[in-house]
Amino acid sequence: MKNFLNSSAFALACLLFAGAAQAFTPFVVREIRAEGLVRLELGTLLTSLPLSEGDEINTVSARQAIRSLYATGLFEDVQLDKDGDALVIRVTERPAIVRFEIEGNSKVGGDELDKSLKELGLAEGELFRRELLDQVQQELERQYFANGYYDVQIDTTLDFQANNRVAIKVDVIEGSQARIRGINLLGNEAFTREELLDQFALKATHGRLFQSSDRYSRQQLGGDLETLQSYYQDRGFLTAEISSVQVALTPDRDAIYITVNVEEGEIYTVKDTRFSGETIINARFLERFLSTRAGDRFSRRAATESADRIEVALSDIGYAFAKVTPLPEVDEENLEVTLNYLVEPGKRAYVRRIEFRGNVSTNDRTLRREMRQLEAAPFSKSAIERSRVRLSRLPFLQAVEVETVPVPGSDDLVDIVFSMEERPPGSVQFGIGFSGSQGFLVTGQVTHTNFLGTGNRIEVGVEQNVISKSVSGSWTNPYFTQDGISQTVSGFYRESESVIRFSSGFNTNVVGAALTYGIPLSEFSAFRLGAGIDQTAIETFPNASSDEILRFAIENGTKFTNVDLRTGLTFDSRNRTFFATRGALHQLNLDVVIPGSDIETYTLSYRAQHYVPIYRGVFLEINGSAAMIDNYSGDGQVPPYNNFFAGGPRTVRGYQDGSLGPRDTPFNNPFGGTVRTTVQNELVIPLPFEADGKSTRFSLFFDIGSVFAEPRDFDTAELRQSAGVAFQWFTPFLGLLDLSYGFPLNDEVGDEVDRFQISFGSGF
Repeated sequence: MKNFLNSSAFALACLLFAGAAQAFTPFVVREIRAEGLVRLELGTLLTSLPLSEGDEINTVSARQAIRSLYATGLFEDVQLDKDGDALVIRVTERPAIVRFEIEGNSKVGGDELDKSLKELGLAEGELFRRELLDQVQQELERQYFANGYYDVQIDTTLDFQANNRVAIKVDVIEGSQARIRGINLLGNEAFTREELLDQFALKATHGRLFQSSDRYSRQQLGGDLETLQSYYQDRGFLTAEISSVQVALTPDRDAIYITVNVEEGEIYTVKDTRFSGETIINARFLERFLSTRAGDRFSRRAATESADRIEVALSDIGYAFAKVTPLPEVDEENLEVTLNYLVEPGKRAYVRRIEFRGNVSTNDRTLRREMRQLEAAPFSKSAIERSRVRLSRLPFLQAVEVETVPVPGSDDLVDIVFSMEERPPGSVQFGIGFSGSQGFLVTGQVTHTNFLGTGNRIEVGVEQNVISKSVSGSWTNPYFTQDGISQTVSGFYRESESVIRFSSGFNTNVVGAALTYGIPLSEFSAFRLGAGIDQTAIETFPNASSDEILRFAIENGTKFTNVDLRTGLTFDSRNRTFFATRGALHQLNLDVVIPGSDIETYTLSYRAQHYVPIYRGVFLEINGSAAMIDNYSGDGQVPPYNNFFAGGPRTVRGYQDGSLGPRDTPFNNPFGGTVRTTVQNELVIPLPFEADGKSTRFSLFFDIGSVFAEPRDFDTAELRQSAGVAFQWFTPFLGLLDLSYGFPLNDEVGDEVDRFQISFGSGF
């Protein structure tokens, strides 16, 4: 546009001054003078003048001189005159822009507009050209009209200042955006009006509070028309098209009526599929990727998805830039289509280099060991995507993106660039607070999931409150061996005056240590194997301990040393460790206290997470768990301190922490049980201020679960239910902050309700 305007101005100047140039009687120039120069020097003018002293000037050379001076863009007026043997050049310089401002343009503009204006020459320090300003005003009006602002007012003010300078100010009064009163469809017979309008993002005004879908935008209308045409073509109407669109503005310019004319055409079926081009892979193998079959209705989306799957298959064997195009060969007489998939694999590509960007505190080696795509190996799209997912699941990375970059000068080499955003890898916490289950407490904890950038996790915690005090520590090396076997060493000491609540009636002192290994079985599954040892001492009180506690102590004693074997299987296909949006997690664990220990028990537990996408970022997260513990040595009992409890943020929200299930006698305090089952269902809704949901999450939840004394006591009628809202935020210092407000749905007399609940740190 800038070149066009310069050329137009130049042509106009030539026409205006052609007569003046023709009036010259040829003469030899003995002197050249300039009049009207303010900021420019005479030498600047002479460098652009195709004449010099001693040259003869005539009609042709005069025109050339005028043309050359205008071409510089420095002058808005140029005249040539004769004074004896002297050539007099009278000019009017273009004023310099000392300031350029646009105010009031909140809906149109931004950085892109500022950049475009600067490229055009409408910026501080540039020379002023009125024709450019007029063009910008017209462009602003066009953009506002395209977005439905038909009563926009744009006023331009020029403030000419000393030294041939000008300040420009553009004031925009945007007005209100026109709303869509109605959308009419003509020519639709195969589908109802309601079916087709459901495909539109734009909607007619229907009085809903805060409705924004009724605000007209030409760009959005264009997208809706493409969606409408695709809707037809995905259902067999190969030749369906939008024949015309009318957008009518009401006289008051605040409402719009849209009329769309559709030509549906006939329904086409798939006659056959075939492959052409350089298929590389056997055609019968490629057919496995097709979702279009002979006899099916034609679907452009199915054909495109089939082509995409073939491209992925080719990219997995090195053809990074493979292109597959579905070409419909139409038999209009029989209303049939033969789909010809044209395969253009290109050259096989190899990965020259893998780069990591954004890893400020993480070692390159820590990231590189997660790679499933190797350098110097053939390009594999699935291996690269799996590498990205593995990086995303690291607890100290918040976001990971990958880009394939062709190597300049080569048609068979690429670089793979992983760009990442790190999250705080840990926290140092110290606090004084109050908990409904533990009273006043003092805590101190150091957690780091990326110790010294190695990916190792270290955790040390100290806690003291009115009912317990504890010290714990653990160290996890996720790559104890090069094959990916992890190792976790942990130890703890805990003194407690109750199990979960006040007045449980006995104290415990526990000290223990454990060593656990995680052995990968496949890309998604692993086997857990480890051992632990602990020593537990309990203290009872004749007038304060429950009957169950006293009976257990009399029959089994008060001090126990146990060695347990820990096993488990894990399947994990989640896309992220924190705030996953797809995939699943399944964990099955069996921990057995080995024979010869004081209390011979086994614990069987199962945990599952599943993510179900619903619509535009909304998805369902299902968290379920079931666990039981039993004594396998005949008539032995399960220690009360090993009982399961339910109720609270991690089981059934809306109920007091650990309050559900069996009660002791005679104090009626929560006693726990040997069987627990819970399910937490969450409908996760994207927040407008963080669409990707990588650090915050809002959800509506429904929880159900409880705990039972024995497996035979399980009764679905005793399962407690609750519903409510929850908010999670991965904070920089507290770890995962979890807030919830729950409404118990079937609480009974004696249940302890706790609607608002808060917890933090559970994300580490």
